[in-house]
Amino acid sequence: MDISIVSVAVSLRIENRQSKIKNCQDARIVLGAVAPTPLRARQAEEILRGKELTEERIREAARVAASECQPIDDVRGSAWYRREMVEVLARRQLLEIVGS
Repeated sequence: MDISIVSVAVSLRIENRQSKIKNCQDARIVLGAVAPTPLRARQAEEILRGKELTEERIREAARVAASECQPIDDVRGSAWYRREMVEVLARRQLLEIVGS
């Protein structure tokens, strides 16, 4: 049986995808294994929605996503580790999407 320690899924709709300046039309960030049920990081989504996807804005959204989760300590990982990983995984996914 596989049980996640933490999971993050990101979906963006980007305007002018071929342009150097990428504007986010819509964003969805979903967090798993960091709350009683999977949850949307709605505050982080709002930071991105309708704005230019700069590296600083992405970092801010990742920090906010980490603050929105409600992890617990258990045998698979500490709450601190899970919160840190939400930030890292969200930032990596957002940067990968914007870079492509």
